[in-house]
Amino acid sequence: MNIIERINTRRSTRSFKDQEVDSNTIHELITLGTKAATGSYGQPWGFVVITDKGEIKSLSDEIKKYLVENIADYPYFKQYENWLKDENFSVFYGAPCVIVIYGDTSSHWCTYDCSLAAGNIMLSAKEFGLGTCWIGFAECICSTPEFKSKHNVPDSYKLVSTMIAGYPDEKQKNQKPPRRKPALIFYEK
Repeated sequence: MNIIERINTRRSTRSFKDQEVDSNTIHELITLGTKAATGSYGQPWGFVVITDKGEIKSLSDEIKKYLVENIADYPYFKQYENWLKDENFSVFYGAPCVIVIYGDTSSHWCTYDCSLAAGNIMLSAKEFGLGTCWIGFAECICSTPEFKSKHNVPDSYKLVSTMIAGYPDEKQKNQKPPRRKPALIFYEK
C-alpha cells in the first residue's frame, strides 16, 4: 500500500480482537514514530507502553471515576458522561496496547514534534494490520505527577498523546472513514 492509500484509508479504531501486539511490532511502531520531523532536530519524545490488561483496565476505571467526579472541569466530555458512568465502558475500547507520548519541554516544539511522531505511528500501524485511536479521555490521569512517577517519566516531559493500538475486529477492519471537505482553502497568487 502506498502512502496516499494509507492516508485515505486510515481511520480511528475503537473495536479490537482479543489479540496481543507483540513487543517487536510495538518497538517498530515507536521507531517509525521517531522518524518524524522535529524542530531544530530536537527529537523531544518519550514513550510509555502499557500492555498489561489489568493495568489498562485499572487505568480506564481511574480515568472514568476522575472525569465523572470532575466533569464540570471538562465541558467537552459532558456529552460522554453516560459512557463514563457505564461500568462496562473502557476508555481504551478493549485495545491490548496503550502508547503514551510525552514531549520534553526543553524543546519549544515538543508538542508539534510529538504529534508528528503520533501521526507516523498511526499511519505505520496499518502496515502491521493494526488500528489506532487517539484517546483524549486519558489526559486527566496520564499527565499527573503520580502517573509520570510510576512510569519514570521525567518532570520536564509533558503529555502530548495517548493512543491505543491493536488488531481491529472484522466489523471495523475495512470500513472507509467519511470525511468532510476542508472548511476553507485559500490560494494566494
